[in-house]
Amino acid sequence: MSPTDKPLPGYRFALLATAVAALVVVLGAFTRLVDAGLGCPDWPTCYGHLWIPNSESEIATANRNFADTPVETDKTWPEQLHRVFASTLGLLCLALALLAVRNLYRRESPPPAGAWISMAVLLLFLVVATVIRVVAGDRVDPYLWPLLALYFFNIGRVAWQYPQLQPQPLKLSFFIAGLVVLQGLFGMWTVTLKLWPQVVTAHLLGGFTTLCLLWLLYQRLSGFRWTLGAALAARLRGLRGLALAGLVVVFLQIALGGWTSANYAALACIDLPTCHGAWWPQADFAQGFDLRQQVGPNYLGGLLDNEARVAIHLSHRLGALVVCAFLGLLIWRLWRLRDLQIRRMAAIIGAVLFIQVLLGLSNILFALPLAVAVAHNGGGAILLITLVTLNHRIFTARVEPVQQEIQADGQDRFRLAAG
Repeated sequence: MSPTDKPLPGYRFALLATAVAALVVVLGAFTRLVDAGLGCPDWPTCYGHLWIPNSESEIATANRNFADTPVETDKTWPEQLHRVFASTLGLLCLALALLAVRNLYRRESPPPAGAWISMAVLLLFLVVATVIRVVAGDRVDPYLWPLLALYFFNIGRVAWQYPQLQPQPLKLSFFIAGLVVLQGLFGMWTVTLKLWPQVVTAHLLGGFTTLCLLWLLYQRLSGFRWTLGAALAARLRGLRGLALAGLVVVFLQIALGGWTSANYAALACIDLPTCHGAWWPQADFAQGFDLRQQVGPNYLGGLLDNEARVAIHLSHRLGALVVCAFLGLLIWRLWRLRDLQIRRMAAIIGAVLFIQVLLGLSNILFALPLAVAVAHNGGGAILLITLVTLNHRIFTARVEPVQQEIQADGQDRFRLAAG
């Protein structure tokens, strides 16, 4: 499938940022699965070091200063490596916002400064406030949330006031920049709140969202679109609701997977297709999905009892069945359109879904092997960006120029006859 529009400046840079975001998502999964989420008990340093304590004297000093969390070198490097790539991603996303502004003024008629200057100023305030938060501690938190809300509200205001900024995706670039700052804060709170499941899950979902939006930005900058016949385009547009719903269902299933991982419930059921030999074992859904869990304890290893973890695990299994049914319907509807490029997209979605189901089953049958568990996390990301691609194709599909001319000519003749 090749681009049908001329690529806009910055599309290669957006692809680089997408690749780094994918690496950050995989490294985040690896860090969680090797129990290295608190491999560095402080933030943004690691035991007070810019990298990690290496020498015997550095490790001894770190153990004295952090007596409750002695240095485990096999856990410090995954955590710090994840931080380095996440920080790199943050800089790339901020650069994409600046690049979007520069590209706007390469147009013949640049938009008024009000289209971007308020977003840029608020983004600067947001970055400065985040830096102050690192230095001053949690005393700054009450001021961060209103600033974040104002920033994203302002993006919505600009989108409403300046809808004509297409095709340069200025609003999307600034939204991603704000989101990656928020992700940095969630990464900090993951450590300072000692793996509080709500923050861990939000951090995971933020990573997936950042990856998908960067991929969408690349798609838009690259000019990828489907060009279809009028009848086929009309039938494809009829699938907009189903395709969007499929994207939402997969995102919710990933949220369930994140909640399962954050509460260490992946092995709450170790048999298939039953759980502890029962089709519906004892499960405590009220405790398993209680979002009022106390802030303060160290959640490494999880604090829920077995019945609560069973409830979470069962919900993730049931969610997988819903995803399979929903995407199965979507794939069937796409296949019925009898177009090669659409069927190719349907086949890709089906293949990724099939592999993802196999990886999920393997996690249970083989007791969560590290490579399979990381691959299952990556498979969820691939499935999500595949559905983002499908939705982008559906919403941007255009009618073949020849067909457009025929339709316009027919309408003109109809008007003449009516006149």
